Amino acid sequence: MRTQYRWILIVPVIALLLAACSSTDAVTKGGAGYDEPAVVETVEGISRVVLTERAAERLGIQTAPVSDTEVASPDSETALRKAVPYSAVMYHTDGETFVYTNPEPLIFVQALVSVDYIEGDLAVLLEGPPAGTAVVTVGAAELYGTETGVGK
Repeated sequence: MRTQYRWILIVPVIALLLAACSSTDAVTKGGAGYDEPAVVETVEGISRVVLTERAAERLGIQTAPVSDTEVASPDSETALRKAVPYSAVMYHTDGETFVYTNPEPLIFVQALVSVDYIEGDLAVLLEGPPAGTAVVTVGAAELYGTETGVGK
């Protein structure tokens, strides 16, 4: 009779251990039940970074709109020019400049810009996204690392 009682105790313990191991594997291997904080998708040949709400909060993502701003050019003429906060401007290794736009909540896409000159904390653009487009001013380096796989 004692042997039967041992099996009654051993079987549930083994079942619990197996269940614990399988759920740990799902989390560590990115299996079912594991939410990635960021996913890089390619839509029509364009790479975009999609964050979870929590990931965006943890990165402290902040945006500002591209603006039509009256600025003095280096030759002292004042004109209405497209500008972004200088903190939004990123550089590829080849020197090409870009910003991350935020076309939809939690979605970030690179957009090439051509910087004419820097005026204080503004980058005055020759070319770039239209006025009103949200660009990332804080957290762009983290988005770039996520998109390119830096740190993996």
